[in-house]
This record gives sequence, C-alpha cells and structure tokens, in this order.
Amino acid sequence: MTMKFIKTALAASTMLATVAVSAAPALADKAHPVIGYTVYDMSSFISLGKAGAESIAKANGASVLWNSGHMDVNAQISQIQQFINQKVDAIIIAPVNSSTLGPQVDAAKAAGIPVVIVNLTATPAVMAEAVSYVGPDDVKAGEQEAQHLVDAIGHKGNIVVIQGPLGQSGEIDRTKGIKNILAKYPDVKLLAIQPGNWARNQAYSVMQDWLSRYGNQITGVVSENDDMAIGAIQAMREKSVKIPVTAVDGIKDGMRAVRDGTLLETNLQDGPLELGMAVQVAINHIQGKDVPKQAMFVMPEVTKDNVAHYYGQLYGDPAKFESDLPALINKNLADGHYAEQ
Repeated sequence: MTMKFIKTALAASTMLATVAVSAAPALADKAHPVIGYTVYDMSSFISLGKAGAESIAKANGASVLWNSGHMDVNAQISQIQQFINQKVDAIIIAPVNSSTLGPQVDAAKAAGIPVVIVNLTATPAVMAEAVSYVGPDDVKAGEQEAQHLVDAIGHKGNIVVIQGPLGQSGEIDRTKGIKNILAKYPDVKLLAIQPGNWARNQAYSVMQDWLSRYGNQITGVVSENDDMAIGAIQAMREKSVKIPVTAVDGIKDGMRAVRDGTLLETNLQDGPLELGMAVQVAINHIQGKDVPKQAMFVMPEVTKDNVAHYYGQLYGDPAKFESDLPALINKNLADGHYAEQ
C-alpha cells in the first residue's frame, strides 16, 4: 500500500509540475514577440523605414503589426488602443502630433506593454513613460541645413522656409534649429514660412504662391524634408527659376536631386536604420536587456561631394544593406554611435 501510495503521489506531482509549466508565460512569447507599430503617415521616409523595421523583426523571430495614422490623431489613438486590446508585447509610436497620446501611453503601461517612441518626440510626460526614444536630433538637422544655405548665399538675402506639420516635433525642432542660425545673420531675412506637411504636392502649391508673390526676391529655400524640397523644385522648374534649396531625410529622390545639382544639400536620416533600431530596442527590452533611454541620431550632411557614398550604401544594393542592417544596429546600440553607417 505504501509503495502504491508513493507511485500515485509521484504521478500526481509530475502532473502538477506539467500544469505549472504550461500555465507560466512561455519562453517562446519572449523569443517571438509581437510588436504593434503605428506611424503618423506613409511618407517616403516612413515607407523606406518600414522595410528596415520588418527586416529587424524577421532577424529576431518577431512579427510587426503595422498601421498608419494618415495624419489623423484620432486614428492613431484608435490604433494604439487596438494594440493594447490585442495584448501585443510592445508598441512603437511615431506620433501624429507631439502633444497627444498621454492617456494611451498610460493605458499601455497599465497593461504591462512597453512603449518606444520613434522618429518624432512626444510630450515630456510621454517621453518619461516610454522605455526609449529612437530618433533624430532635429534641432541639429535644422541648424545644418540652414547654415549650409546661408553660406551658399553669402550670408545675405531673403529666404523662405517650408515646414513640416505644425505641432509635430520634427517641425518644431527643425524650425528652432533654422531660426537659431538665422539669428546669427542679420542680413538674411526670413521672407515667408509656411507648412507643407511633409508632402510634395503641398510644398509645390506653397512654392507656386511664393514665386507669384515674391518673384526674384527669394534667394534661398530651406525645406524641412526632401519630399517638400522636391515639390518646391518642381514649382521653380516650371517657372524656369533656379534657387538654392536645402533639406532633410536623404530619401532616394532627395539624393538624386543632390547628385544632379537641383538640391544643394540634404541631411541623411536613414529610415531603415532608425525605424529598424526602434524594433531592436523594443525586442531587447522585452527580453530583459538594457536599452538606451535615448538613441539620438545626428544626421550626416549629404552634398555633391559625398552623395555617391551614401546613395550607394542605401540604394545601390538595397538587399545587401538590408542583410547587413541587424549587425549594424546591434553594433551601434553597443557603442552608442546610433547614426553610424
């Protein structure tokens, strides 16, 4: 009877152990995380970066649920809530508007879901709640493009500035950087400043209006991204006008414009590197690894002198760049040189 009792007890103990293991969070949940990714819109920069985000997810055995807010704050709020309801392992947000999302980030935190902010900053409260920010030093980018233009026009003249969407951190910080430089040069006048909302067609219309209104008074254009610069250049081309333009992002069309001389300079914000690094940071955090509270990218300036190098890296052999990206991102996270490539 005693031996029979012992065998029965051992069997019961084994069954309980099996139940306990299966009831605990499976290791595979950490090894194959699901990440919700919501972006402000599918601009050229974001579209390019999406491939990098998916490449890093694949390299880590993770999956990405991708959504665009299409510049609608309420749509992005709904997407974040949907991710919370789906119980994803992490949420990555490129905010539509820098002043929103506090309640949604709080809700994610209450649900035990870490949040990574990418590309555009949010309010200080949201940034404090986020496990990390991965994105550009936009003040520095604005300073670099403005300085390059001011130098090109001999530190005197009238310039116009095409902004991103008002209220987004990219617009706020790049505008701040541009104005930091203009404050140093009293002979450079800010003739007009207006949003083009990161869009070629809107910047085209803005530039058409300025050319009609100011004509040959305009001696330089600072565009806060490449897409808007290309729209402005098209408007100038149709009027047979050539005015120096500087920009930010380093998308394919932007680099081609630098190469052919229609765009004076751009600042390389590597979309695959940046949006991919946000995925790696989220995965590292999920798996209990240390992550930087802030991975700030200082963008390299791209001019006619070095455009062949950067264009070749990103667009000459995209498959190779994508295959090298996981190792590059891990190296950059380890040494803290986040924008290195």
